[in-house]
Amino acid sequence: MGTMNELTAHPQWVDSLHGYVKPYWDGLLDGDWARGVASAELTVPEMQGWILQIYPFIHAFPKFLAEALIKVEDDYSRSFLIDNIRVEKAHAEHWIWMGMGFGLKREEMLDLTEGNRPVLRDVQSLTDWLWYINTKGSLAEAVAATSFAIEGIAGDIAHKVLAGFESYKGRPGVEMGPKTSKWFREHAHYDDVHPKIAMEIVKRYATSERTQMRVMLAAKRSIQLLDQALEAAHKAYTPAEELPAPGADKRDSDRRSDRRAAAGFICFPDRRFGDRRGRARRTVN
Repeated sequence: MGTMNELTAHPQWVDSLHGYVKPYWDGLLDGDWARGVASAELTVPEMQGWILQIYPFIHAFPKFLAEALIKVEDDYSRSFLIDNIRVEKAHAEHWIWMGMGFGLKREEMLDLTEGNRPVLRDVQSLTDWLWYINTKGSLAEAVAATSFAIEGIAGDIAHKVLAGFESYKGRPGVEMGPKTSKWFREHAHYDDVHPKIAMEIVKRYATSERTQMRVMLAAKRSIQLLDQALEAAHKAYTPAEELPAPGADKRDSDRRSDRRAAAGFICFPDRRFGDRRGRARRTVN
């Protein structure tokens, strides 16, 4: 293989990979979070919520790549991952600038990464998955899950939401300067290239049908979990007055749940236990 940007023709299984992940990819881009940012319909607290909650994942991203680097056996892949680690460290700082532009404090964001405050369950699941696949998976799975899936869809997200994101300029508490939107502007540019190079690495290492299948599953899993994390992270910060009132079906469901909970408290019965060797039985009170 020649220079880093010299791409090769895809084998048929890579086309199958793209087709396999497309419904999940499109589902994220057409979901409530992406549409809400692109149309600037999310409230400022909701914007603050997902920026804050996703930051620990962004902070850990270079470390995921470092775990994959341990598995590398060729200079091409090694060069890509080393350079990508450097880039992603800078992007973690850009994310902090984004948060500060929306009124968050640097200390508040760093505090979340240090475990002093819990992140949402769906966000933690995303982080745990990337740790797992980069430490325990093959290099092909790790690169597919991280640099192909996450970085690839980040580029498409940036293209879709950048204009809407920047339109928050002038909202109370928002300072939309060049640093605030730098993360999105950078990803709209470089993530057109990185996932393509990542796929060259995946093709190099996914040489069996079994590995190729695992690559597909790993990429899909990353997109699914990112989608869930972004949805949960903004909805958890929806102001109470913006939440819709529960409909009749929801109220009936809640009442049924209450009845089930009340019926669930069953007293432990008196039972008699006998020793296997034939000792006398005793009553447990």
